[in-house]
Amino acid sequence: MALTDEHRRISGTLLRAVAGVLTLVIGIAAISCSAPTKDSSNDPSANGTATTAVDAGAGPTSITKTFRTIEVAKGFDKASNIVSRPMRNQLWVTLRTGAVRVIEIETAWNLELGQTQRNGFKSYPNPIFDLSGDISTEGERGVLGIAFSTDARTLFLSYVNRKGELVVASWFVNDPAPPPVTAPPTTAPATTVPGAPTTSSTTSTTRTTIPAPTTTQTIPILPDPVVDPASKRVLLTIPHEGNSNYSGQLTLGRDGYLYIGVGDSQNGGADKTAQNPDSLLGKILRIDPSGEKASATDPYAIPPSNPFAKSGGSPQIWSIGAQNPLRFSFDRANGNMWVADAGHSQFGEIDYLPAAKGGGAGANLGWPFKEGKEPGPSPTGAPSSLVAPIAVSPTTGADCPIIGGFVYRGSVTELQGVYIYGDFCSGTVKGLLQRKGIVLDDKAIGPQTGAKSLVAFAEDSQGELYLVTAGGSVQRMVAT
Repeated sequence: MALTDEHRRISGTLLRAVAGVLTLVIGIAAISCSAPTKDSSNDPSANGTATTAVDAGAGPTSITKTFRTIEVAKGFDKASNIVSRPMRNQLWVTLRTGAVRVIEIETAWNLELGQTQRNGFKSYPNPIFDLSGDISTEGERGVLGIAFSTDARTLFLSYVNRKGELVVASWFVNDPAPPPVTAPPTTAPATTVPGAPTTSSTTSTTRTTIPAPTTTQTIPILPDPVVDPASKRVLLTIPHEGNSNYSGQLTLGRDGYLYIGVGDSQNGGADKTAQNPDSLLGKILRIDPSGEKASATDPYAIPPSNPFAKSGGSPQIWSIGAQNPLRFSFDRANGNMWVADAGHSQFGEIDYLPAAKGGGAGANLGWPFKEGKEPGPSPTGAPSSLVAPIAVSPTTGADCPIIGGFVYRGSVTELQGVYIYGDFCSGTVKGLLQRKGIVLDDKAIGPQTGAKSLVAFAEDSQGELYLVTAGGSVQRMVAT
């Protein structure tokens, strides 16, 4: 029977709809594929489940901006980590050899724009603190992690002692002239600068409370902070084998609790360490180190919502099955947790743990059943509840290991929500754009820090990012 014009119109519409669905499926598969020598792509079928096209929702599907870096300080040789001290306009840098050094961010509060402007950076010439007499620097040992309490008065450090144990301890920090903690009031109109934060988003940063008579108010440089050695509290001491794979990452969560990364033993197995709820190795821990709950015999409290707070395993555990969770952070906009696990011999991985699904509470990151999305050294007996990584990267060749960063929440609209990370071996800074757990773009987005150099990122109070290299260069990331 001959087709009528109406039949032809309906048939054409159906064909276009089918073609659109096929394009979406092929596009998602193409975007999510990585290129390691052994295929461990972001295709869900790598985990043995059916591949299904999922609508990622409205929004950008690619990263359209790139970064460049501006060096703001140097001379921090053998840097191991960096953190922004809350409300103090300071970057604190740890050196693996034991020293802790400080960079002052010289800033001004712009009343018209309602945001901070960075005018310069001053490095304190001498270390604020030094642990060199207490640590071992053999292999990957040394001072590894740094974090601050919400009020910035407690410093947390992780380091490897001379016995090879991972130690997490805290110290009281005194500011000779403590700054106020509120932003100056302003009647300036809403900003018209694309992507600039609103006044309300910056009220937690440290500025004087006296309104400025002009549109730009300089924030004074404060006297050197002082770390009181006598205030030391050892929170945790964790035995560890070998001289590598410690992690030691420290991150203060939005809940005010301290999250601690602990690498798996070099000789660990599924029955002994990472998958054993009675072992602290191969885990991310969460403790409440607040002073009012601490005592000489019990220096921290267990958050009651920890997975094993009451029974079934070590109460400090938050997530299990980690290999070497070298860096992790929380999205300041929504609390989603991002874990960059450096991996063992095949693949590193990035794990996306949405706050709506517990933010990593009780999550099993898969090691040693899985490495990336490939079978790990102990592939049998894996539970069905393993977290599938959102992205993987080979641990050999040009890209190794993954250095996790932050979801960007700074002033550049086009980069909002992009997870910024990199890798140590190539020194490449990358960006990952996802929506509803679907990777839409994942690529290099700008600066190259040099081979075997990139060690850590930091996020300041405005959501802007910095990085530090092993050679001691501290760099601010700005959009091109």
